[in-house]
Amino acid sequence: MAEGGIGAFALTDHDTLQGLPEAREEARRRGIELISGAEISANFAGESDVHILALFVDEENVTFNAILGERQAARRNRGERMAHRLLQAGFAIDLDAIRADVGDGVWGRPHIARALIRAGYAATNDEAFDRFLGEEHPWYVPYERWPADEVVATVHRAGGVCSLAHSVWYHDPETLIAGLAAQGLDAVEVFHPDHGPGEEERFGRLAREYGLVATAGSDFHGSVEGKKFPGGVFGDGRMLESLRGRMPRG
Repeated sequence: MAEGGIGAFALTDHDTLQGLPEAREEARRRGIELISGAEISANFAGESDVHILALFVDEENVTFNAILGERQAARRNRGERMAHRLLQAGFAIDLDAIRADVGDGVWGRPHIARALIRAGYAATNDEAFDRFLGEEHPWYVPYERWPADEVVATVHRAGGVCSLAHSVWYHDPETLIAGLAAQGLDAVEVFHPDHGPGEEERFGRLAREYGLVATAGSDFHGSVEGKKFPGGVFGDGRMLESLRGRMPRG
């Protein structure tokens, strides 16, 4: 990323801050600023899987870390159940390899997607999700998500700011953004690999309408797909300073 002119980035793994120490050491070595963060799965106003990026959070905040610990345990249980459902249905995936891939980290569907790719059932992460891991498939296992208004309040108490991730993914983004803005949302991801010029204009307009910071994210989950790689989508220094300006005072 440094070679590509990126001066700062946020690491936002799902429901965990565990990767930050290693990432910070590497960022320091390369002269890049690391923004602490996590991507949190929530629900709000009929949307069952809303992803909120917590940025600039205090990594030592006890309450925030305790809740993330609960989310990690739920993810681990859910991941094991999904893998077992696939195995019972006859999919020749390697459960031990998935567990090794997860390691001390947090179970997520991308780990199962990579196992499906290794076994030849899909060519890409997106294909694995579309064909096997989405809510409409029998191998999918739901898990209880954190109410989005509580996410926003908790992140603010941990000193951070909240941005709505990959806005185009939701059934009714306009209603979702309006509702979350009323609950204290700070920003919305305008620039994303799945957003074309029309989506960028659409979500940029909504950001201006509700006084939100426009952010950018690559949505990189460990495998390069199109623009989904570190630095594949990026913003500028004005975005970063605008986000800093939304950080809670005191």
